Amino acid sequence: MVTLQYGFINYAFHSITNIDSITSSLSMFNQGVLLLFKGAMLIGKGSSMLKLIWNLNSLATAANSDENEKWVSENRRGELIAKAYLYACWISVACVALVPWLFVVYEYVRGLETHLELPFALKFPFDDGSWPSSLTVYILTMLHLRGLSNTSIGIDTLFGWYIFAISGHFRILRDKIAKTAVKIDVYGDHTHFQSDIKIFVRYHDKVAKYVDDLNDLYGAMSWAEIAMSTLQMCFLLYSLGNDPNPASIPFHFVASASIVLQLMIYCFGGEKLTSENDMLCNDIYMAMPWDKMYPSEIKAMLILLVRAQRETILKGLFFNLNQSLLVFIFKTAFSLITLLGAIKE
Repeated sequence: MVTLQYGFINYAFHSITNIDSITSSLSMFNQGVLLLFKGAMLIGKGSSMLKLIWNLNSLATAANSDENEKWVSENRRGELIAKAYLYACWISVACVALVPWLFVVYEYVRGLETHLELPFALKFPFDDGSWPSSLTVYILTMLHLRGLSNTSIGIDTLFGWYIFAISGHFRILRDKIAKTAVKIDVYGDHTHFQSDIKIFVRYHDKVAKYVDDLNDLYGAMSWAEIAMSTLQMCFLLYSLGNDPNPASIPFHFVASASIVLQLMIYCFGGEKLTSENDMLCNDIYMAMPWDKMYPSEIKAMLILLVRAQRETILKGLFFNLNQSLLVFIFKTAFSLITLLGAIKE
């Protein structure tokens, strides 16, 4: 990956006046820098990530079978998103692998001189335009993209798993409140109220701590994701309409879709946890039969309401991860595209 970063930046340096040609190379350079940073963070915080995985699984395993099934079903939703992201990344790599050869076949059939051109340009000292050097660059590029896609899929879908695992625990908390309310409302059973509330508080404290742990693990990575992916989306969308190499268009289109999915995992992940916490607070208020509760029980529930109103926010160091951030990213990317067009003119 580091070797290919040299190829991208070297080409951009030698073609700095040709904005149309260097934007696709800069988009891949940005992705490489982002994933090298993520990989370093993964190595540095790997043990903490494993500990959080263990804690989330252990808390779900300790629940009863009905609650555990709710947790597992929530994770199945995350699996669908992870698969969509996986296929998008694979299609991007397939475009890089196959499209250049389709153009080689087209040139051969038309009787033209054949060239093996990648969807983005690189420049190495040994690349003299001959077939042996072009094949060498092609093989290096495919190895590079394999590393990029595997690293991206692994780290980003792991973040998605954390989101849905914590969301599953919020569902369990809402279920606990609903069962406590039914005992009082339907059966008039107040004997287990204190013990149920203690279990709820301990469970809620653990879930809140896991959200804080996730912020510690992914805060810097989320910031890098938003900053670098905004630039990459700008370069990819600009290249869609301005890249002089027609072989690049399918790759730019699919890569743009992959970046959007990548950003959605982070932005909608933060939005989902905030929404789950809001629903928990709403369920505490709406589910409880306040007219059938003792004054001491009402006071205890008011304390629970105050605790549940604490904000559950995922942060990327300087901003909150939510759907508003995704809108801001698109607006920024299109503003940068306008800037590139003005520079070109």
